Amino acid sequence: EQLQANTATPAFVPVLCPQPYVMYALLAQWFDQHRIQNLPAGIHPTAVVHPEAKIGAGVSIGPFSVIEAGAQIGDHTRIGPHCVVGAGTVLGQANLLHAGVTLYHNVVVGSRCIFHSGAVLGADGFGFAPAPDKSGAWVKIAQLGQVIIGDDVEIGANTTVDRGALEATRIGNGVKLDNQIMIGHNVQVGDHTAMAAC
Repeated sequence: EQLQANTATPAFVPVLCPQPYVMYALLAQWFDQHRIQNLPAGIHPTAVVHPEAKIGAGVSIGPFSVIEAGAQIGDHTRIGPHCVVGAGTVLGQANLLHAGVTLYHNVVVGSRCIFHSGAVLGADGFGFAPAPDKSGAWVKIAQLGQVIIGDDVEIGANTTVDRGALEATRIGNGVKLDNQIMIGHNVQVGDHTAMAAC
C-alpha cells in the first residue's frame, strides 16, 4: 500500500541476504508452486488404473497413464500423461511424474521426488552370459532385484536407473540426477549426490 501511495518509490524492493543463489532457488520454487498446484486433479477418464492398485488422497493421474496391479500411489502425488507405474511399485507422498515416465515393477520411491519426461526406473541391467555351445550367442540373465529411491530425489529427462541383478540399485535421499544419465544395475548412490548430464 505504501508503494502504491508514493509514486516516487520504485516498484521493487531490494533484498540483501548472505546466500543470494539459495534465495533465488527458494523464490523460484515459490513462484512455481502456482503452476504445480493448478495441475488437473483427479484421475483422467482415459487412465487405466488396476482395481488392485491403491491410490491415496489427492492423487492426480493424467491421460493415458497406466497404474498396474498392486501399485501404491501416496497422497498428493501427481502423475502426468502417458506414464506407467508397474505392478507392485510403491510411490510415497507428494511426488511429481512429468509426462512419459516409466516405473517398472517393484520400484520403491520415497516422497517429494520429481521425475522428468522419459525417465525410466527399473529396466533390466545389462546382464548376459556366453552361450555354452561357443556359438557366440548370449544367454540373458534375468534381473531379479529392484530400484529403491529415497526422498527428495530429482531425476532428469531420459535418465535411466536399472534394477539390480539380485539386490537393489539404490539412490539415496536428496540425490539430483541431470538429463540423460545411465545408472547401471546394483549401483549405490549416496545421499545428496549431484550428477551432471550424461
